[in-house]
Amino acid sequence: MKHEAEQELLKTLNGQLSELPAVAKTMIQQYQMSAIVLSILCGVLFIAALIGTIWLALYFYKKKEVSNSYNNHYDDYLWYTLFGGIPLNIVLFVSLTINIVHACAPIASIIKDLLN
Repeated sequence: MKHEAEQELLKTLNGQLSELPAVAKTMIQQYQMSAIVLSILCGVLFIAALIGTIWLALYFYKKKEVSNSYNNHYDDYLWYTLFGGIPLNIVLFVSLTINIVHACAPIASIIKDLLN
């Protein structure tokens, strides 16, 4: 029932999009711009976190290989980097994807936010 109501509301809005008042068009554009800005921010953070995770993992792996001591902690640091960096990258990638979807379909996103 709820899904059908969303579809009907989307059909109505898509058919009458040219007749929307200027305030509604401005609101949709602002919603879309905020989603674009957030997706750019998440994209930059995702790339930085991915590069940082890879760089730190390689750095600690090389340090572990060079060190002949049994008491080095580089193996622990390597695992800390991977177990911290991979979930962070997953969260940033998911938030990037969600913001791109909101930017590409602002009307559907607004309707979904209003109905929830």
